[in-house]
Amino acid sequence: MRRFVILVGAVAVYSVGAGAQDSAAPAFVLAGLAARTQQYYERFISIICTESVQTQNLKTNLSPDGPPRTTVYELSVSRDASGKNADSEFRVERTLQTVNGRPARKNQRTECTDPKTGTPEPLEFLLAVNQKRYRFTISAAAGGPPGTSAVDFVETPPERVRVTWEGSCFEAGGGGQNGRVWFDPQTYDVFQVDLRLAKPFLIVLPEGVFGVRPPIRVERSEMTLRFSRVAFQLPDEELMLPVAIETLNVMRGVPSMRITQSLKNYRRFLTKSEIRGN
Repeated sequence: MRRFVILVGAVAVYSVGAGAQDSAAPAFVLAGLAARTQQYYERFISIICTESVQTQNLKTNLSPDGPPRTTVYELSVSRDASGKNADSEFRVERTLQTVNGRPARKNQRTECTDPKTGTPEPLEFLLAVNQKRYRFTISAAAGGPPGTSAVDFVETPPERVRVTWEGSCFEAGGGGQNGRVWFDPQTYDVFQVDLRLAKPFLIVLPEGVFGVRPPIRVERSEMTLRFSRVAFQLPDEELMLPVAIETLNVMRGVPSMRITQSLKNYRRFLTKSEIRGN
């Protein structure tokens, strides 16, 4: 059985701006993070990059099980001007370039565990309108990127589990999430986001498709997103962009999986538009 489990999506662009509150009070921190994320939405510019993805099946002790699958994509992120996607303001598109070092065939289909074309926005929970769905606390934890502060968050109440099937592939989301945001306390630029599933859940197999089989149990789902500053010209500015994404899904009933994504060679691209008369 193939499987595809998502905790959160994987591509975001986060812009750098000036001005920050010096206070470490939770209200000031949340206001600063909300303002920085809002600037990201307002200053969004179409971006294209190279994405390398390594998918490794795992044994029950989480050691590698066979060789990994490595895919390379040309990935683009832009605003969804059509408004058809109610879940995100952005459109994410991937063009498969190579599979395990070999050029992709024309119209080669991706596998269940390969990244999907559409990906949710991983920083949208920091927007002021969405913060009310989470409980935030200032964290004294160490171990984040140098010079950063941290805030912990818990989704309350947890989002219900959603499972969709396409043949023998499934996609699971929801279940509640919690984690930690590492940010610059002066600018509120986000340098790292750690996410984890709040609690395990079961995926019941469709009746009459796979015979009588026990449910799949999703025991752990964890993701770490790391951001770095990337310089652009025309206009000259720096954007905080994701450079690495690490995901671990621990399951029973299907193999567990570790996914490592690397994003580099960022550049802007121009989109064409046409205005027609009535």
